[in-house]
Amino acid sequence: MEQHLLDELKRLTGKECCNIILTETGNTIENDDTPITASKILGNPFFPAYMEKEYPHTTEGVPLVMFAQINFAQIPPMTELPTSGLLQIYLNPFNWNDGEHRIFYFTEEELKQKSLDIYGHILSGWLDDEEHYLPARFVHTMEFEKKISYSGADDRFFQRHLSEIREKYSAKVQEEYAQAVPAEFDCRIGGYSDFTQYDPRTDTPCYQLLQIDSVEGINFYDCGIMHIFIDKESLKAREFEKAYMTVDYY
Repeated sequence: MEQHLLDELKRLTGKECCNIILTETGNTIENDDTPITASKILGNPFFPAYMEKEYPHTTEGVPLVMFAQINFAQIPPMTELPTSGLLQIYLNPFNWNDGEHRIFYFTEEELKQKSLDIYGHILSGWLDDEEHYLPARFVHTMEFEKKISYSGADDRFFQRHLSEIREKYSAKVQEEYAQAVPAEFDCRIGGYSDFTQYDPRTDTPCYQLLQIDSVEGINFYDCGIMHIFIDKESLKAREFEKAYMTVDYY
């Protein structure tokens, strides 16, 4: 691809993201020693004691398990995200992709409340069952690095960027761009999304709250990718409970 055309496409598509560096601790939920408000995969999470009756369960009464937790105060400032508070994704430990996931957001003020002992008080007796299954077995800690993300050629909004340089558009341009800017398949907040098959989103403007790829110690079916998306209006209103999860896999 001609360098000036590649530069133009990068200029049109580049936007901020925050890469997530995951480190497996070797600890399970039962012996997690990370802070309850830390950004992590699995582990004992923060959950307000006054909301005990609202702890998420499946329709069959199985308590959900916190799978991913992001403390916004721990990530580099990002334009569309809050600078504090806790985002959490809860999954069914026996059938994690059954559509019964729940997403919570607790504000900085709520994080000052007393937290439940999730494992000792709610999950003990359920996670001892050998049949439970989640995409990860061990707790992973998170570190963050702010970067610029560029649209992949398979992103449904990519054609809009190409139309801005319509005189250059051709199938060859898209093919060459895909080679010049390959999908990174990493874990990130914000930025663009990677897919193993196809982009499942509609044309409604949305924001990628979280992308977790299958990495060492984490696997979504056959090397799949978990995404958490939220529409722009709900994000602006901080209505994170309206976010939704998709899982893309081979």
